Amino acid sequence: MLSVIVAVLLVAGLVTAVARNDADVATVAPTSTTSALVPAGGDTTTTTAASPSEFDQAVAELEAFVAEARGLSFKRRVKVTLLDDAAFRARLKEESDVDREELAKTTKILRALDLIEEDVDLEAAQAALLGDAVLGYYDYEKDELVVRGAGLTPGVRQTLVHELTHALQDQHFELDRPELEDRDDEASSAFSGLVEGDARRIEGEYRETLSRAEQRQAERQTSSAQIDPDVPRVLLESLAFPYIFGPDFVDEVMDEGGEARLNEAFATPPTTSEHILHPEKYLRGEEPKEVTEPAADGEVFDRGVVGEFWLALILGDDVSGADLRRAINGWGGDRYVAWDAEGRSCVRATFDMDTQRDNDELRAVLRKWADKHDGATVTGAATAPVTVTSCR
Repeated sequence: MLSVIVAVLLVAGLVTAVARNDADVATVAPTSTTSALVPAGGDTTTTTAASPSEFDQAVAELEAFVAEARGLSFKRRVKVTLLDDAAFRARLKEESDVDREELAKTTKILRALDLIEEDVDLEAAQAALLGDAVLGYYDYEKDELVVRGAGLTPGVRQTLVHELTHALQDQHFELDRPELEDRDDEASSAFSGLVEGDARRIEGEYRETLSRAEQRQAERQTSSAQIDPDVPRVLLESLAFPYIFGPDFVDEVMDEGGEARLNEAFATPPTTSEHILHPEKYLRGEEPKEVTEPAADGEVFDRGVVGEFWLALILGDDVSGADLRRAINGWGGDRYVAWDAEGRSCVRATFDMDTQRDNDELRAVLRKWADKHDGATVTGAATAPVTVTSCR
């Protein structure tokens, strides 16, 4: 969904609602989080009293800030469209490319892993979440920035900086990377961590230029709407991943070699959630292990990589603290398959951690998890990689 846009979400509300547990994995409390109305400038469709020239000037000033802060020059002006809330939601829905076949597969996998309830309509939940959470987005096919709201407030300018950073990234590094989208691993989501981490860094630098009063005003403005509390927590957590962990990843890359090293990262981006969660592994060139795909007990309808972050999401409701940290740290590589059997969907994943001790620790934690979930089993010899199967 939203395969050609880079969105900015709940920059204050969602991100500050996400807490890190002892294992350094994002968990989002299933309570209301907040969104914002985000106006903009440039080539503008607007219902505000501000004149087009005022918006043009504001965008030009923010473009100059982004260019200086990022150390790159805009190659062309960015079109900016401002829409009120209803028009923005309609445009977002129109731009959303819902692959219902893939969504159906995802629904079965999440149910098999007990991550969503049986009656959850994932398409409706995802549409509701994005409608509430997306503040604005950059469409890299149209080279256009689309935002919602009215008025050149501090919150508006802050969000514009985030999206203009995406436009600048696209002009220099090309954000449209179908070769990543077509892979069956974590390369696409890891790239998002780099892209969003960079944009949040520049946004943060802009926020520091605001007065305390303006910062408080921006905080209020980005905490003005609520997300449907019925949206599954797993959707909140997965959506928040690049915004939460991307900034720390980018900071580590910058510490390694400044903007030059960051620019190199766009040429050779991270490929796993482990890279984003543990930037030192990316920086030293550590790649995931080649893991043999487990055998399925039926016709496979999906296959791919779970990854460290999603392993934490699977375990997170039942395992916490030191146990969760022991389970996920030392992720080396994995492969999963999914199939249907006797009216149920099944997922089987094989994990091969960095060391045998890491495998033993994961095996012990997965057994505790399986004890709490009907239809889940853990197999594999004591000296072999760990295989877990879950059917629902």
